[in-house]
Amino acid sequence: MSEEVKTVKPVIEDRVYIGNVDYKATEDDLKELFKDLNVTEVEIPFKEITRGERTFKRRLGFAFVQFASKEDADKAVAEFDGHQFQRLNLSIRKAVPPATPEEKEAKIEAFRAQRKAREEKKEALRKERAESKGSASNGDVAPEGKRSANTIFVTNLDFKVNARILKKEFAELDPVWAHVPRVNGRSKGIAFVRFKDEETQKKAVEQFNKKDINGREITVDIAVDTKK
Repeated sequence: MSEEVKTVKPVIEDRVYIGNVDYKATEDDLKELFKDLNVTEVEIPFKEITRGERTFKRRLGFAFVQFASKEDADKAVAEFDGHQFQRLNLSIRKAVPPATPEEKEAKIEAFRAQRKAREEKKEALRKERAESKGSASNGDVAPEGKRSANTIFVTNLDFKVNARILKKEFAELDPVWAHVPRVNGRSKGIAFVRFKDEETQKKAVEQFNKKDINGREITVDIAVDTKK
């Protein structure tokens, strides 16, 4: 069992987090959306991407809006959560203080430990199966899992994110396929995304590891192919 202790941060009463924001939306567009409320600041985070000699900003699909009062923020959540805005339905909730560097590192380390535990368990099962075959397999050992040449493994995924949303998040790399495993209809918080080649796969890891999706910082790594 994990010994990780989860803490719930207090919300910022006069500030909201908005998810599923259209990448083309601007600060002025959001101000216009909340024109009947007293907005004091709008922030749409972005990432600077350099390709060759060209550098451009890529919006990350979410935003923060600061209101003059708690009452205005409450109205924004009550009236606009699920509201269609530039083709997408917004997800709005009260914002929380950003994670400290220590909290981010602790979260990353926790997921690395969980992943290592899963890999060790799979390795133990593979060895057990190989040993059970004994001489019947003439000493042959079952093949080990190997790093995939085109697929990534995503963890710490928001439970509301499905394959369609995930493909949209990775749209600039033209994903071939995305899969979000579910148990009894509920997401497990992990996913797999396949690309056309290894070069694109590596770009996905470099560009999207630690990216915020729906308020959660995902971890992206190379997937492991296993033989059944």
